[in-house]
Amino acid sequence: MTKQLYLLRHAKSDWNVPVSDHDRPLNKKGERDSLLIGEWMQRNNLIPDCIISSHSARTRQTIMNVCLSLDFDSMDIYWEEELYHANHQVLLAECIKFMNKYDTVMLVAHNPGLDELVEYLCPENELVYTEDSKLMTTACFAQIELPSDIKNITFQSGKLNQLVRPSELKKQ
Repeated sequence: MTKQLYLLRHAKSDWNVPVSDHDRPLNKKGERDSLLIGEWMQRNNLIPDCIISSHSARTRQTIMNVCLSLDFDSMDIYWEEELYHANHQVLLAECIKFMNKYDTVMLVAHNPGLDELVEYLCPENELVYTEDSKLMTTACFAQIELPSDIKNITFQSGKLNQLVRPSELKKQ
């Protein structure tokens, strides 16, 4: 049995609110997109065993909106301060820590760390960039299959099963 890693970038935030970067909330588009991704995850039975998330306001709002559709127990959400603007090494180390206990882990965080993590774990030919060379756009969801033995999770050891952006779901 393999491990599953779900990655979710926070939804679009509101740059017009005069608060610190950490406290910036979602804008209306971000609210809609995070609800849309949650509904899509539910329809596709993509329910994680646990969620680890940056503790910023926009990641908290994103995951709480997603969880509205998932009927997910908030006791299995872990708010991790070190995930705020972390690089891919920190993000991966945190995921592996939780994969000791859980088979399906969801990470909610920020770019450029999430882009770096997908690029590190998955072969280049599996990556799907937007026309303007973006990978993990806001509210983008990636499902990566990883080796069951966490000691074997290394460079390009993952398989990108799917990468879904809210803009693609709106076209369906």
